Amino acid sequence: MPISHRDLLNQAKGLAVPEEAVFRALVGRAYYACYHCCREWERTLPEPGKTRSSTKGVHQQLIERLQRPDKRCSKDQVKRSEWLARQLGTLRALRLRADYRLDERISDEEANAQVSLADAVFKRCDWGVKTGRQD
Repeated sequence: MPISHRDLLNQAKGLAVPEEAVFRALVGRAYYACYHCCREWERTLPEPGKTRSSTKGVHQQLIERLQRPDKRCSKDQVKRSEWLARQLGTLRALRLRADYRLDERISDEEANAQVSLADAVFKRCDWGVKTGRQD
């Protein structure tokens, strides 16, 4: 097994841990940063998108709302919302692996790619907010 649950606790305690535990933490932090960033960006929309009534979990609900933006959104908001949904889904998939599949290796390349994608998500969210553009 690449890491154990004890490695995760040791990391929380600030003790020496395998490098992979650090990669897993990076993956998780990058995802959660994007989750909150996308949630904040969604608040700038005229109206949130829709979810299916059967959708469970606030994370999947946000992804679905971004996938299905409201008709009152501009073309740019729709395009951006759909792009953010895809990226957040990608980030979430690796975060789930990092948190729950301790027997599967998370590489430094995957962790670095997660952080790079998170940076792209932030830039895409910030562009519309900073410029005030809504179209």
